[in-house]
Amino acid sequence: MMDKNLRFACGKSVGKPSNSEDFVARERRNFIKAGLAATAAVVLPGFATSAIGAVQPRVKNVLIINAHQTYSGLSEGALNREYVALIKDEMDKKGYHIQQTYIEKGYNINEEVQKHLWADIIITQSPVFWFGTPWIYKKYVDEVFTAGMRQQSFLIDDGRIPNDPSKQYGSGGKLHGKKFLLSLTMNTPKEAFDDPAQRLYAGRSLEDLFSSTTSVYKFCGFAILPVFGSFDVIKAPQIAEDKARLIRYLAEL
Repeated sequence: MMDKNLRFACGKSVGKPSNSEDFVARERRNFIKAGLAATAAVVLPGFATSAIGAVQPRVKNVLIINAHQTYSGLSEGALNREYVALIKDEMDKKGYHIQQTYIEKGYNINEEVQKHLWADIIITQSPVFWFGTPWIYKKYVDEVFTAGMRQQSFLIDDGRIPNDPSKQYGSGGKLHGKKFLLSLTMNTPKEAFDDPAQRLYAGRSLEDLFSSTTSVYKFCGFAILPVFGSFDVIKAPQIAEDKARLIRYLAEL
């Protein structure tokens, strides 16, 4: 005899399941959920205590170096301090952990080695004195990188291996994955660069002229970012525009 609660006419629904059927279905669903959760907890640690979320990126570290050297009455360092403060503010907005070194105020060589190992990106802010960085920055680099070489924390050697031409000079660095940015203030006008008709630089770029600085970092494995230049800061300064360019540059790091 047909149960009067069941209808088989086309387009009509079957009667409601019994309480026991509800219980069985509910238990089956709970069992499946529990199994999925247990599996996920093994595969994805932390799942049992929280929902699966996006992997949080590691907070990056930046070392900002002020390479200015004071010449009383001629170069007091105010502009470079402004740029250092700008760089610090912008990197702070990006969530970076920040350390700073002001070379002229003194430093500990081994502490500077550790800062270089800690940093994901190193930004040196420097004036241009007589077509290069101040000599105290060269001294700083010589001392810090020589210590890093002796400790074998910056590099193994120059990278060459006998009978293996693929191991080129300059491939022995251990600081891969890090970046170096050189930011410069100078009296040189922008048009003096990259133009073969210019008498002094004869077509050379800003990167060409400061390769002796950036090559130290590249030798140890750093990726070298394009040099930032704030040009003509004495005869035709455009400081506000230069700072705006630097902010846009830093936003892309």
